[in-house]
Amino acid sequence: MLVTALTCLVFALLGIWQRRRLVAAGAGEAALAGSTSSSMGLVWAWAGLCMLFTYQLVLSWHEWWQYVLAGLGVAALCLGFAAMMGKDAAAGRTDEPMLKIARYLTIGQFAGMLIAMVGMYIDNKMPRDPSEPDWAANAVFFFGAAALAVLSGYALWGPQARRA
Repeated sequence: MLVTALTCLVFALLGIWQRRRLVAAGAGEAALAGSTSSSMGLVWAWAGLCMLFTYQLVLSWHEWWQYVLAGLGVAALCLGFAAMMGKDAAAGRTDEPMLKIARYLTIGQFAGMLIAMVGMYIDNKMPRDPSEPDWAANAVFFFGAAALAVLSGYALWGPQARRA
């Protein structure tokens, strides 16, 4: 559980550092959105792969595959959006409708991750008894949600792109 928490902390700090670096360099909204989405995609991909390897090689839990597919699916969407925003940034374009959709999705993700964390605590899923087969998945869910909430919150209320 400690390794999971530290890994997610590193992901959140790297995402914040990257965004701060881009803001300091005067990057536009597309570059910032792409960077944040890339950081979020990293967390989602890590969560999916972590559960895949954990429940295929170490532990046994029959519901693992659903969460692996969801994590990797959301990671693919985040990374695809990041690539799209990267192309826009390189071309000097800003796709306002896509940025607006991304903002709403980021707000939803922020709220959803906070709700998930509180819900896990209320349902006694966190901290989880290691004798339960899903204890590792719950650690990934909880700390992954924390990292995503930090990244989402920072994207929404942290340093913003300079508008022309």
